[in-house]
Amino acid sequence: MNIVVCVKQVPDTAAKIQDRVTDGRIDLEGVEWVVNPYDEYAVEEALRLKEAHGGQVTLITLGPDR
Repeated sequence: MNIVVCVKQVPDTAAKIQDRVTDGRIDLEGVEWVVNPYDEYAVEEALRLKEAHGGQVTLITLGPDR
């Protein structure tokens, strides 16, 4: 079984984004980026399925290098 998991980078969930809003825009300068926590669950489940049924797990993402 081949499994593809989409993974996205998001601002650190502990960051105070509301303090960074100016004129309706979010200032992301200096914000730490992390893998979306829900995507981490998907990766973990994909690895469990791979262990149980064989195959391979492929992660894909889009966006700038960070």
